[in-house]
Amino acid sequence: MAKVKHLKTKTTIQLTLEEVHDWTKHVNEIDMMLDNISDMKDLYMSDVSNLDTIRWRLVRLLNLDWNRDEQRYVKGEDS
Repeated sequence: MAKVKHLKTKTTIQLTLEEVHDWTKHVNEIDMMLDNISDMKDLYMSDVSNLDTIRWRLVRLLNLDWNRDEQRYVKGEDS
């Protein structure tokens, strides 16, 4: 499991080799989606779903909370 440390001036993330492989896969998925958008000037609904999944994985990894007042993600309270 990834270890995330939020310090005053930086955030450190330690990933296992398997997690690095998973995130590399996600970066490649985003790359393919962006290529499709550039080539076709369109977006598949499956790509939208994949982007949503990747977003939630990043939110969990970075321990982010949704701030309703600011309408954006912020560092989690227990970070």
